[in-house]
Amino acid sequence: MNDPFQLYENMTVAELKEILRGFSLPVSGRKAELIERIQFEVHTLQAIEEEEQSVKVEDTFQYDEVKGLEPLINWAKMTGRLFTPEAAAFGFPRFPTGVLLTGVPGCGKSMVAKAIANEWGMGFRRVQPDELVGKMIGDNEQFMRDLVTDLAAKAPIICFIDEAEKILGQTRSPGFYRVSDSARDSAESILLQFMEDDNSGVFFVFTANDYDKMSPALLDRFDGRFFIDLPSRIAREQIIASMLAIRKRDPEDFDIKILARMSEGFTGRDIRSALDDAMKVAFFEDARELTTADLITAFTQTSPTSEVHKAAIMAMRQQVIEGKMRRANSQEFEPDLLADKDGTYIGWN
Repeated sequence: MNDPFQLYENMTVAELKEILRGFSLPVSGRKAELIERIQFEVHTLQAIEEEEQSVKVEDTFQYDEVKGLEPLINWAKMTGRLFTPEAAAFGFPRFPTGVLLTGVPGCGKSMVAKAIANEWGMGFRRVQPDELVGKMIGDNEQFMRDLVTDLAAKAPIICFIDEAEKILGQTRSPGFYRVSDSARDSAESILLQFMEDDNSGVFFVFTANDYDKMSPALLDRFDGRFFIDLPSRIAREQIIASMLAIRKRDPEDFDIKILARMSEGFTGRDIRSALDDAMKVAFFEDARELTTADLITAFTQTSPTSEVHKAAIMAMRQQVIEGKMRRANSQEFEPDLLADKDGTYIGWN
């Protein structure tokens, strides 16, 4: 990500030639020529890596593969159209900035981000934590500056940062202001300024399980903030049927409604794990046919993610009720899955 000129400028000619030999490139010429040759090779390799990453992500999901999140998908469809010349002619003064997806782990945040990237047909850049966090003083700021400069140059483009709170979370020491705090705040300031001023067509998709660790200033920069809850019974029916079809099984051969009732409180990831466990049993037993009974057994033995994150789920649902997050899910939830406050249940209106 960094321009390697300064790094290579401090190297000896012998060291530069050793790098060129590693690339199987010519080692003749002046020092400036050696550096330019290395720069060109490094940038070429980075471009190839980014292109390969883009293909892997964008070819993964489409809107119709996301089950039970129609409000969020409809928002994504409308927002994607704002990157067209027709939207500018209609009177929209600037492009959308981004969306924050939070919610229960395993309920489809990353799937939605990848579906948006695919459906919008824009460039895609997935940012890994090690691309924004460095060991040396000033690294974080430089990495962020390089990132936003690169994004603007390649716009329109989607920048996907998964579990963004682990990179930009406000994890301060209660007693003193650390160097790491300063580096993170400075990098975030660069990002905030870019999101406020840039109109080149960079759209950020952040996912966060612990969104409350992110600064209010950063949260306010997003055009949409959605909470993805546990899938409802109807959504679980769709998820189970879809996953069976992917695994070369006809959903009509299984009692989907019973399985949906038995998977109450399951995330999509929980359902997938239970299905795979049942298939392993059938495969181990002379590759016999998978049955509803196999799935019932697997579902019974699965400990749902919602039990581990129960308190956090209720707190996030309260954020939706207070209007701080938009609800991404489509259908009503089972009564015993609603947030509990002061001894009474809080329902979705």
